[in-house]
Amino acid sequence: MNIVDLISSQLSTDVLGKLGGLVGVNETQTKSATATAVPALLEVFAKLASSKTGADQLTKAMGGLDLSALGNLAGLLGGGRASSLGGLGGDLLGSLLGGDRSLSSLVNAIASFVGLQPGLMKTLLTYLAPIVLGVVAKQFTGKPDAAGVSRLFSEQSANIRDSLPKGFSLGDVLSTVTDAGRQVEAHRGREEPAAAGLPGWLLPLLALAAIAAGWYLWDQNKKADQGDGTVAVIETERTIGPITEQTEEIIERQGNDVVDTVIKTLAIDPRFLEAIRVGKNATELFAGLTGALKGVTDEETAKSALPALKNLTPMLTSLEEEAGKLPAEEKPAFADFIGKNLGMLSTLIDTVMAIPGVRDVLGPTVTSMVESLTRLAK
Repeated sequence: MNIVDLISSQLSTDVLGKLGGLVGVNETQTKSATATAVPALLEVFAKLASSKTGADQLTKAMGGLDLSALGNLAGLLGGGRASSLGGLGGDLLGSLLGGDRSLSSLVNAIASFVGLQPGLMKTLLTYLAPIVLGVVAKQFTGKPDAAGVSRLFSEQSANIRDSLPKGFSLGDVLSTVTDAGRQVEAHRGREEPAAAGLPGWLLPLLALAAIAAGWYLWDQNKKADQGDGTVAVIETERTIGPITEQTEEIIERQGNDVVDTVIKTLAIDPRFLEAIRVGKNATELFAGLTGALKGVTDEETAKSALPALKNLTPMLTSLEEEAGKLPAEEKPAFADFIGKNLGMLSTLIDTVMAIPGVRDVLGPTVTSMVESLTRLAK
Protein backbone atom coordinates (compact mmCIF):
# COMPACT_ATOMS: atom_id res chain seq x y z
CA MET A 1 0.00 0.00 0.00
CA ASN A 2 1.27 3.45 -0.98
CA ILE A 3 -0.65 6.23 0.78
CA VAL A 4 0.37 8.84 -1.80
CA ASP A 5 -0.95 6.70 -4.66
CA LEU A 6 -4.21 6.11 -2.78
CA ILE A 7 -4.75 9.84 -2.37
CA SER A 8 -3.78 10.57 -5.98
CA SER A 9 -6.29 8.00 -7.18
CA GLN A 10 -9.04 10.07 -5.51
CA LEU A 11 -7.97 13.21 -7.37
CA SER A 12 -9.53 12.48 -10.75
CA THR A 13 -9.59 14.93 -13.64
CA ASP A 14 -13.09 15.93 -12.58
CA VAL A 15 -12.02 16.52 -8.98
CA LEU A 16 -8.95 18.51 -10.02
CA GLY A 17 -11.09 20.60 -12.33
CA LYS A 18 -13.48 21.47 -9.53
CA LEU A 19 -10.58 22.25 -7.19
CA GLY A 20 -9.09 24.57 -9.78
CA GLY A 21 -12.42 26.32 -10.21
CA LEU A 22 -12.77 26.86 -6.47
CA VAL A 23 -9.21 28.16 -6.12
CA GLY A 24 -9.20 30.19 -9.32
CA VAL A 25 -6.35 28.51 -11.25
CA ASN A 26 -6.20 26.51 -14.47
CA GLU A 27 -5.97 22.73 -14.80
CA THR A 28 -2.19 22.67 -15.34
CA GLN A 29 -1.55 24.81 -12.28
CA THR A 30 -3.91 22.71 -10.15
CA LYS A 31 -2.27 19.45 -11.17
CA SER A 32 1.25 20.78 -10.53
CA ALA A 33 0.36 22.36 -7.19
CA THR A 34 -1.52 19.25 -6.00
CA ALA A 35 1.33 16.92 -6.96
CA THR A 36 3.56 18.87 -4.59
CA ALA A 37 0.99 19.73 -1.92
CA VAL A 38 -0.23 16.18 -1.24
CA PRO A 39 3.16 14.64 -0.30
CA ALA A 40 4.10 17.90 1.45
CA LEU A 41 1.02 17.65 3.68
CA LEU A 42 1.78 13.98 4.34
CA GLU A 43 5.38 14.83 5.25
CA VAL A 44 4.16 17.44 7.74
CA PHE A 45 1.60 15.01 9.20
CA ALA A 46 4.31 12.34 9.44
CA LYS A 47 6.44 14.77 11.44
CA LEU A 48 3.53 15.34 13.79
CA ALA A 49 2.89 11.60 14.08
CA SER A 50 6.45 11.04 15.27
CA SER A 51 5.54 12.52 18.67
CA LYS A 52 2.79 11.44 21.06
CA THR A 53 1.25 14.91 21.16
CA GLY A 54 1.20 15.18 17.38
CA ALA A 55 -0.17 11.66 16.93
CA ASP A 56 -2.95 12.46 19.39
CA GLN A 57 -3.79 15.63 17.45
CA LEU A 58 -3.99 13.74 14.17
CA THR A 59 -6.13 11.04 15.76
CA LYS A 60 -8.63 13.59 17.06
CA ALA A 61 -8.69 15.39 13.72
CA MET A 62 -9.45 12.19 11.81
CA GLY A 63 -12.11 11.24 14.31
CA GLY A 64 -14.10 14.32 13.31
CA LEU A 65 -14.17 13.63 9.56
CA ASP A 66 -17.25 12.45 7.66
CA LEU A 67 -15.62 9.70 5.61
CA SER A 68 -18.83 8.94 3.71
CA ALA A 69 -19.08 12.53 2.46
CA LEU A 70 -15.39 12.52 1.51
CA GLY A 71 -16.02 9.39 -0.55
CA ASN A 72 -17.77 11.51 -3.19
CA LEU A 73 -15.28 14.32 -3.76
CA ALA A 74 -16.63 15.39 -7.14
CA GLY A 75 -20.10 15.86 -5.69
CA LEU A 76 -18.81 17.52 -2.53
CA LEU A 77 -16.60 19.99 -4.37
CA GLY A 78 -19.22 20.73 -7.00
CA GLY A 79 -22.04 21.48 -4.58
CA GLY A 80 -22.91 24.11 -2.02
CA ARG A 81 -20.97 22.27 0.68
CA ALA A 82 -17.57 22.99 -0.89
CA SER A 83 -17.10 26.19 1.12
CA SER A 84 -17.77 24.30 4.35
CA LEU A 85 -15.14 21.73 3.37
CA GLY A 86 -12.65 24.56 2.88
CA GLY A 87 -13.60 25.97 6.27
CA LEU A 88 -13.05 22.59 7.89
CA GLY A 89 -9.67 22.28 6.17
CA GLY A 90 -8.63 25.71 7.38
CA ASP A 91 -9.50 24.74 10.95
CA LEU A 92 -7.61 21.46 10.64
CA LEU A 93 -4.46 23.13 9.34
CA GLY A 94 -4.63 25.85 11.97
CA SER A 95 -4.91 23.36 14.82
CA LEU A 96 -2.47 20.75 13.53
CA LEU A 97 0.29 23.15 12.50
CA GLY A 98 0.21 25.01 15.78
CA GLY A 99 -0.47 28.53 14.54
CA ASP A 100 -0.20 30.87 11.59
CA ARG A 101 3.62 30.86 11.41
CA SER A 102 3.86 27.16 10.54
CA LEU A 103 0.98 27.35 8.07
CA SER A 104 2.46 30.40 6.35
CA SER A 105 5.82 28.64 6.08
CA LEU A 106 4.18 25.63 4.43
CA VAL A 107 2.12 27.78 2.08
CA ASN A 108 5.07 29.91 1.01
CA ALA A 109 7.35 26.89 0.49
CA ILE A 110 4.91 25.17 -1.88
CA ALA A 111 3.76 28.39 -3.57
CA SER A 112 7.32 29.42 -4.33
CA PHE A 113 8.18 26.00 -5.75
CA VAL A 114 5.16 25.68 -8.04
CA GLY A 115 4.94 29.36 -8.98
CA LEU A 116 1.55 30.06 -7.43
CA GLN A 117 0.47 33.07 -5.38
CA PRO A 118 0.52 32.28 -1.63
CA GLY A 119 -3.13 33.22 -1.17
CA LEU A 120 -4.24 30.78 -3.87
CA MET A 121 -1.97 28.05 -2.52
CA LYS A 122 -3.38 28.52 0.95
CA THR A 123 -6.92 28.10 -0.39
CA LEU A 124 -5.95 24.90 -2.23
CA LEU A 125 -4.40 23.46 0.93
CA THR A 126 -7.59 24.06 2.92
CA TYR A 127 -9.48 21.83 0.46
CA LEU A 128 -6.75 19.21 0.29
CA ALA A 129 -6.16 18.81 4.05
CA PRO A 130 -9.45 17.01 4.90
CA ILE A 131 -9.18 14.96 1.70
CA VAL A 132 -5.68 13.75 2.61
CA LEU A 133 -6.59 13.02 6.22
CA GLY A 134 -9.76 11.27 5.08
CA VAL A 135 -7.82 8.79 2.97
CA VAL A 136 -5.44 8.16 5.88
CA ALA A 137 -8.39 7.58 8.24
CA LYS A 138 -9.88 5.02 5.85
CA GLN A 139 -6.82 2.81 6.27
CA PHE A 140 -8.01 1.87 9.78
CA THR A 141 -10.69 -0.78 10.14
CA GLY A 142 -11.93 0.85 13.34
CA LYS A 143 -11.41 4.13 15.14
CA PRO A 144 -7.82 5.39 14.64
CA ASP A 145 -5.59 5.50 17.69
CA ALA A 146 -2.38 7.44 18.25
CA ALA A 147 -0.14 4.36 18.15
CA GLY A 148 -1.69 3.18 14.89
CA VAL A 149 -1.40 6.63 13.30
CA SER A 150 2.26 6.87 14.30
CA ARG A 151 2.93 3.39 12.92
CA LEU A 152 1.18 4.09 9.60
CA PHE A 153 3.18 7.23 8.90
CA SER A 154 6.40 5.50 9.91
CA GLU A 155 5.68 2.68 7.45
CA GLN A 156 4.82 5.16 4.70
CA SER A 157 7.76 7.53 5.26
CA ALA A 158 9.75 6.23 2.28
CA ASN A 159 6.75 6.47 -0.07
CA ILE A 160 6.06 10.02 1.08
CA ARG A 161 9.67 11.17 0.65
CA ASP A 162 9.94 9.55 -2.78
CA SER A 163 6.82 11.43 -3.93
CA LEU A 164 8.22 14.86 -3.09
CA PRO A 165 9.42 16.61 -6.27
CA LYS A 166 13.17 16.85 -6.76
CA GLY A 167 14.54 20.12 -5.44
CA PHE A 168 11.63 20.68 -3.07
CA SER A 169 12.41 20.79 0.66
CA LEU A 170 10.33 21.23 3.79
CA GLY A 171 13.28 21.53 6.17
CA ASP A 172 12.34 24.91 7.64
CA VAL A 173 8.64 24.06 7.73
CA LEU A 174 9.18 20.79 9.61
CA SER A 175 11.23 22.55 12.27
CA THR A 176 8.29 24.86 13.01
CA VAL A 177 5.87 21.98 13.69
CA THR A 178 8.18 20.06 16.05
CA ASP A 179 6.49 21.64 19.07
CA ALA A 180 3.08 21.87 17.45
CA GLY A 181 1.26 20.74 20.58
CA ARG A 182 2.79 23.53 22.63
CA GLN A 183 2.18 26.06 19.87
CA VAL A 184 -1.46 25.05 19.60
CA GLU A 185 -2.00 25.58 23.32
CA ALA A 186 -0.36 29.00 23.17
CA HIS A 187 -2.41 29.86 20.10
CA ARG A 188 -5.64 28.89 21.83
CA GLY A 189 -4.78 30.83 24.92
CA ARG A 190 -4.17 33.95 22.85
CA GLU A 191 -6.93 33.82 20.27
CA GLU A 192 -9.66 31.46 21.39
CA PRO A 193 -10.52 32.15 25.04
CA ALA A 194 -14.25 31.87 24.42
CA ALA A 195 -13.94 28.30 23.11
CA ALA A 196 -11.63 27.01 25.84
CA GLY A 197 -14.44 25.26 27.70
CA LEU A 198 -15.56 23.11 24.77
CA PRO A 199 -15.06 19.35 25.20
CA GLY A 200 -12.64 17.97 22.64
CA TRP A 201 -15.21 15.65 21.02
CA LEU A 202 -17.59 18.49 20.25
CA LEU A 203 -15.44 20.66 17.95
CA PRO A 204 -14.85 18.05 15.24
CA LEU A 205 -18.53 17.10 15.41
CA LEU A 206 -19.48 20.71 14.80
CA ALA A 207 -17.11 20.95 11.86
CA LEU A 208 -18.59 17.72 10.51
CA ALA A 209 -22.10 19.09 10.96
CA ALA A 210 -21.09 22.19 9.04
CA ILE A 211 -20.37 20.03 5.99
CA ALA A 212 -23.62 18.13 6.36
CA ALA A 213 -25.85 21.13 7.01
CA GLY A 214 -24.05 23.82 5.04
CA TRP A 215 -23.96 26.38 7.84
CA TYR A 216 -23.46 30.02 6.90
CA LEU A 217 -20.10 30.94 5.45
CA TRP A 218 -19.10 34.05 3.58
CA ASP A 219 -16.01 35.92 2.41
CA GLN A 220 -16.00 39.66 1.94
CA ASN A 221 -13.21 41.49 0.13
CA LYS A 222 -13.36 44.77 1.98
CA LYS A 223 -10.41 46.65 0.51
CA ALA A 224 -8.02 46.16 -2.36
CA ASP A 225 -5.28 48.53 -3.43
CA GLN A 226 -3.30 47.23 -6.39
CA GLY A 227 -0.60 49.89 -6.24
CA ASP A 228 3.06 49.16 -5.63
CA GLY A 229 2.22 48.14 -2.06
CA THR A 230 -0.32 45.54 -3.28
CA VAL A 231 -2.42 45.68 -0.14
CA ALA A 232 -5.51 43.54 0.33
CA VAL A 233 -7.57 43.31 3.49
CA ILE A 234 -9.95 40.35 3.48
CA GLU A 235 -12.49 40.04 6.26
CA THR A 236 -14.07 36.62 6.72
CA GLU A 237 -16.76 35.56 9.14
CA ARG A 238 -17.52 31.87 9.50
CA THR A 239 -20.21 30.41 11.72
CA ILE A 240 -20.06 26.70 12.56
CA GLY A 241 -22.91 25.90 14.88
CA PRO A 242 -22.49 28.09 17.98
CA ILE A 243 -18.94 29.19 17.17
CA THR A 244 -18.35 32.36 15.18
CA GLU A 245 -14.86 33.03 13.88
CA GLN A 246 -13.95 36.44 12.47
CA THR A 247 -10.73 36.62 10.48
CA GLU A 248 -8.92 39.63 9.10
CA GLU A 249 -6.23 38.72 6.58
CA ILE A 250 -3.85 41.47 5.50
CA ILE A 251 -1.79 40.70 2.40
CA GLU A 252 0.85 43.24 1.42
CA ARG A 253 4.07 43.42 -0.50
CA GLN A 254 7.18 44.52 1.34
CA GLY A 255 9.96 44.82 -1.19
CA ASN A 256 10.14 41.45 -2.99
CA ASP A 257 8.30 39.60 -0.23
CA VAL A 258 4.58 39.04 0.19
CA VAL A 259 3.54 39.24 3.84
CA ASP A 260 0.33 37.57 4.94
CA THR A 261 -0.90 38.58 8.42
CA VAL A 262 -3.94 36.84 9.90
CA ILE A 263 -5.85 38.04 12.95
CA LYS A 264 -8.60 35.82 14.37
CA THR A 265 -11.25 36.28 17.04
CA LEU A 266 -13.78 33.67 18.17
CA ALA A 267 -17.04 33.81 20.12
CA ILE A 268 -19.41 31.10 21.32
CA ASP A 269 -23.17 31.29 21.54
CA PRO A 270 -24.02 31.16 25.29
CA ARG A 271 -26.97 28.89 24.50
CA PHE A 272 -24.45 26.17 23.74
CA LEU A 273 -23.10 26.05 27.29
CA GLU A 274 -25.82 23.58 28.23
CA ALA A 275 -24.62 21.26 25.46
CA ILE A 276 -21.11 21.43 26.89
CA ARG A 277 -22.33 20.32 30.30
CA VAL A 278 -24.44 17.50 28.84
CA GLY A 279 -21.50 16.33 26.75
CA LYS A 280 -19.25 16.22 29.80
CA ASN A 281 -21.82 14.12 31.67
CA ALA A 282 -22.15 11.72 28.72
CA THR A 283 -18.38 11.31 28.55
CA GLU A 284 -18.22 10.50 32.27
CA LEU A 285 -21.05 7.98 31.89
CA PHE A 286 -19.32 6.05 29.11
CA ALA A 287 -16.06 6.11 31.06
CA GLY A 288 -17.84 4.66 34.09
CA LEU A 289 -19.54 1.92 32.08
CA THR A 290 -16.32 0.96 30.34
CA GLY A 291 -14.35 0.88 33.59
CA ALA A 292 -16.91 -1.33 35.34
CA LEU A 293 -17.23 -3.81 32.46
CA LYS A 294 -13.52 -4.13 31.77
CA GLY A 295 -12.99 -5.65 35.19
CA VAL A 296 -15.44 -8.51 34.56
CA THR A 297 -13.68 -11.83 33.89
CA ASP A 298 -16.04 -14.34 35.52
CA GLU A 299 -19.28 -14.62 37.49
CA GLU A 300 -17.72 -13.42 40.76
CA THR A 301 -16.22 -10.26 39.24
CA ALA A 302 -19.58 -9.64 37.55
CA LYS A 303 -21.23 -9.60 40.98
CA SER A 304 -18.58 -7.14 42.15
CA ALA A 305 -19.21 -4.88 39.16
CA LEU A 306 -22.99 -4.84 39.55
CA PRO A 307 -23.15 -2.13 42.29
CA ALA A 308 -20.96 0.20 40.20
CA LEU A 309 -23.23 -0.25 37.17
CA LYS A 310 -26.35 0.34 39.24
CA ASN A 311 -24.80 3.53 40.64
CA LEU A 312 -24.56 4.83 37.06
CA THR A 313 -28.29 4.41 36.45
CA PRO A 314 -29.27 7.77 38.01
CA MET A 315 -26.62 9.49 35.89
CA LEU A 316 -28.13 7.94 32.77
CA THR A 317 -31.65 9.00 33.80
CA SER A 318 -30.40 12.55 34.37
CA LEU A 319 -28.61 12.52 31.02
CA GLU A 320 -31.84 11.59 29.23
CA GLU A 321 -33.60 14.55 30.85
CA GLU A 322 -30.77 16.95 30.01
CA ALA A 323 -30.55 15.77 26.40
CA GLY A 324 -34.24 16.52 25.95
CA LYS A 325 -33.55 20.17 26.82
CA LEU A 326 -30.77 20.64 24.25
CA PRO A 327 -31.40 23.15 21.42
CA ALA A 328 -32.82 21.37 18.37
CA GLU A 329 -29.77 22.23 16.25
CA GLU A 330 -27.41 20.52 18.73
CA LYS A 331 -29.34 17.26 19.15
CA PRO A 332 -28.11 15.56 15.92
CA ALA A 333 -24.43 16.04 16.86
CA PHE A 334 -25.09 14.80 20.40
CA ALA A 335 -27.00 11.76 19.12
CA ASP A 336 -24.15 10.98 16.73
CA PHE A 337 -21.67 11.14 19.62
CA ILE A 338 -23.80 8.78 21.73
CA GLY A 339 -24.22 6.37 18.80
CA LYS A 340 -20.50 6.14 18.07
CA ASN A 341 -19.60 5.54 21.71
CA LEU A 342 -22.41 3.03 22.12
CA GLY A 343 -21.08 1.14 19.11
CA MET A 344 -17.67 0.78 20.74
CA LEU A 345 -19.22 -0.08 24.11
CA SER A 346 -21.40 -2.77 22.51
CA THR A 347 -18.31 -4.73 21.49
CA LEU A 348 -17.14 -4.81 25.10
CA ILE A 349 -20.63 -5.75 26.32
CA ASP A 350 -20.86 -8.67 23.87
CA THR A 351 -17.48 -9.97 25.01
CA VAL A 352 -18.36 -9.73 28.69
CA MET A 353 -21.82 -11.26 28.29
CA ALA A 354 -20.34 -14.29 26.55
CA ILE A 355 -18.49 -15.24 29.76
CA PRO A 356 -20.32 -18.13 31.51
CA GLY A 357 -22.67 -16.90 34.26
CA VAL A 358 -22.18 -13.18 33.58
CA ARG A 359 -25.38 -12.58 31.61
CA ASP A 360 -27.51 -13.86 34.49
CA VAL A 361 -25.86 -11.36 36.84
CA LEU A 362 -25.48 -8.26 34.68
CA GLY A 363 -28.00 -8.85 31.89
CA PRO A 364 -31.05 -7.00 33.27
CA THR A 365 -29.09 -3.89 34.33
CA VAL A 366 -26.93 -3.66 31.21
CA THR A 367 -29.84 -4.32 28.83
CA SER A 368 -31.88 -1.51 30.38
CA MET A 369 -28.96 0.92 30.11
CA VAL A 370 -28.27 -0.01 26.48
CA GLU A 371 -31.94 0.59 25.64
CA SER A 372 -31.76 4.07 27.17
CA LEU A 373 -28.54 4.91 25.31
CA THR A 374 -30.06 3.64 22.06
CA ARG A 375 -32.93 6.08 22.50
CA LEU A 376 -30.46 8.91 23.01
CA ALA A 377 -28.64 7.93 19.80
CA LYS A 378 -31.78 8.38 17.68
